[in-house]
This record gives sequence, structure tokens and C-alpha cells, in this order.
Amino acid sequence: MTTAEPLAQTPQSLTSPIALSALIALVWLAVLSAVGPAGYLAPFALLIAAGGVWIVACAARGKSWALAGMLGFAMVVPNIYFQRQELHETVSFNAQNGLKLVLWAAMGLVGLARLPRFWPLLNDRALMAVGLFALIAIASALWSPVPVYSAIGAMGFLAALLFACAVATELSEGVVYRTIVISFVIYLALNIAAAFALPDIAWLASYGESDSQRLQGISSHPNILGKEIASFICLFLPLALAYGKRRTALALVSLGFGVILATQSRTSLGALAIALVLPFLIRPQVARPLGWALVAVIGAASLAIAIGFVPDLRPLLDGASRSSDASEILTLTGRTELWGFVWDKILEAPVLGHGFGAADAVLSPQWWGAPDASVGAHNTWLQSLLIVGVVGTIPFVCFHVELIRRCFTDRRSLTRMLASYLIILGFTEVEIAAHPVMLTLTTFLIVALDAQRNRKAAERS
Repeated sequence: MTTAEPLAQTPQSLTSPIALSALIALVWLAVLSAVGPAGYLAPFALLIAAGGVWIVACAARGKSWALAGMLGFAMVVPNIYFQRQELHETVSFNAQNGLKLVLWAAMGLVGLARLPRFWPLLNDRALMAVGLFALIAIASALWSPVPVYSAIGAMGFLAALLFACAVATELSEGVVYRTIVISFVIYLALNIAAAFALPDIAWLASYGESDSQRLQGISSHPNILGKEIASFICLFLPLALAYGKRRTALALVSLGFGVILATQSRTSLGALAIALVLPFLIRPQVARPLGWALVAVIGAASLAIAIGFVPDLRPLLDGASRSSDASEILTLTGRTELWGFVWDKILEAPVLGHGFGAADAVLSPQWWGAPDASVGAHNTWLQSLLIVGVVGTIPFVCFHVELIRRCFTDRRSLTRMLASYLIILGFTEVEIAAHPVMLTLTTFLIVALDAQRNRKAAERS
């Protein structure tokens, strides 16, 4: 009887697996009949989904490899533009937005799971200020004209902040640096490969009389690609210099600048160039003679205007614009007109704003200019006032002021380059005052790494 019992139980022990396999097969057949040949990919989709859930679960438990993997994924994959959407249809749910939604949810879960570990990090003044801004942004969904869109975007903003803090706390700077380098190399390689292999997709014709081509690579627009590469440089370069990786820094920064030049993104190029040199210019031995030189230039210009010697700069400005029209430069591509319109909208809800992410919904119905201009305020601080009012803009400004303070007072701060880039870019772009983008995660990560450094230094002292 002892040998017969296992044989008798074997068919029963197989019942559950066989039933499960039959159920999976029936579900697969149902999917095939419903969606056609695409249903053959269902098992692979389920496998990828299960693997993703497992990685997120491991990251939530603090596994270094999972956190690094999620960081690399978040820095590369969402930047790949694989589904075109019409203007003013950002609220629609599609595969592109679905990917971001899943990623924000995953980052939020990991951040909440690791919150007890990095809670002391939130005592940092910059993180505290931007965290308060995130909470006000979430609350703004209560009065937003697009409440679901506002709530999802604001929670994604907070999720990126919490995830960055978790990464800075759980991973060493060395691991973060290697992850960033690998991600940067992959993203550069993908865009450069696209420029040669997919020229019809990777290059965009410039507008106006110019027949030049602008590189957009695998991103959604040349200007977006320029800002993404600049974000990588602002994150990568301070760590590379801190670890003495000067050759690696020179190689990747040179390639990055080459890509930005190919995009013809003047805002990103100018902001990044100033951010690179500003830390050297603010040194006392350089700042003093530079200040006197600036005073001399302003004095000479004032004297020239006073005696009526005002050269005609229009031909120079015509040549600098893409459309060969000086008004493009003088109006910052129509932004000055937009800012006046945005200010009128700000005055309609000055205290609490119209809701996080609601700029397009508020501006586009009545905007008379170029349709693509009304997706945002094209100025970080006007955007903040528009979406969260004075109440939300106060901590937002405090965040920037703290970064500027570190730029001038702490030469070892990792945020020195990023602070300059954020301020300069913020004059003409909305960036971190909107739904999370590459620069949002970059900003939070570099600030969190800086806070972790300060926290460890305080513990040692």
C-alpha cells in the first residue's frame, strides 16, 4: 500500500495545474478571437508584466539591482516617443501615456515603501519646499477643470520625488553614477543610430525660409531632445567630476553637445553653456574683474544711446532667427504675447490657481496665437502661478532660492550646475512646473543626492 498511495494521488495532484493550463489556454484563445493575430503576443505581454511586478516588488524591499534597474528604465524608456498624438489631446489615454502612468505608479509604490528609510532626508529645505508644492498640486485637483488629469499628474510629480529620495538613500553614489552613465550612453546611442538609420523619422524640417533639418531622434521634438540631453549632462557631469572621471565626462559631454547642436535647440544650448561656465565665473577672483567689465559695457552702451549712436541690429537678428525675421527674436518666438495672456488668466484665480496640469485646458480655448504655444505658459514661474496660484508658488520659489543659495555658498554641492540650468531654462519653458518629465526626475535625484551627502556629513560630525 505504501507504494500504491503516491500513484493513486498523482492524477489528483495534477488536476490543479492541468485546470490552470486549460484556463490560460482558453483565455488566450479568447484574446486571439477578439484582437486577431496580435493576440499571439499575449503570453509575452503577461511575462513582461509579471517580470515588471517582480522588479517593482524587489525595489520596494530595497534591492539595489531593482532600484538601479528602475532608475535606468525611468531615465530612458519614457523619453522614447512611439505614439503620435494630436495637439491638445494630452488628456487622452493611449499607450504612451499609459506607460508613464504605470511608471509613476511603480515609482510611487517604491517611494512609499521606502519612506521610513528616507524620512529624515525630507528635512532638507529644498526637498521640503518641493514636497509641499507637490501636496498643494495634488489638492488642486479639487478645483481643476480637468480633475483626473491634474490628480494623476500631481501624484506622478510626488512619485518622482519619493522615488528619487529612495534611490539616493538606498544606493551608493557610485551605483547611481554607473546607472546614469549607462543610461546616458544608451540614450545617446539610440538617438545617433536613429539619425542614420531612420532619417525620415529622426529629422524634422525647420520652419520658415530655412531648409535645414533638426534632429529629433527618438524623442517627440528637437527641443525636447535638446532638453533631455541637457538634463542628462546636468545630472551626470557633477558626479563624474566628483569621482575624477574627467575623460568619461569629456567624451559624453562632447557627444551630448553634438546632439544638442543637431537639434538646433537654442534655449537648451544657451542655458547649458551658461550653467557650465557660471560656477567658475562666480569665484571671487573672476567675479570682480568680470563685474567691472560688465559695468564698463553698460556704461559704453548708455553713452552710445545718449549721443544717438544706436546701430541697426535688425539684420543681425534676422540672421539669428530660424524664420529670418527679427521679430522672432524680439518676441522670443511669440512668448511675450503669450505671457500677457497668461497673466490675465492668473488674475482670474490668483490665490489657488486653476489646477496642476490644467494650463492647456485654461489657455487653449481663448488663445489667438499659434495653437502649439498654449500648451503651457512658457515660463516656469508664470506656469506655477497659473496652476497653483500664490499659495503653491511660494514653496516653489523657496525651492529655487535654496538651490541658488547653494550655488553661491557651497562649492561642493552637486546642484550648482543644475540650479543655473533650471533658472535660465525657466525663463522660456515650464519644465518642472508641469507633469513629470526627464528634467523633473533629474532635478529631484540630484537634490536628493546632495541632501544625502549633507545628512551623512552631519552624522559623522
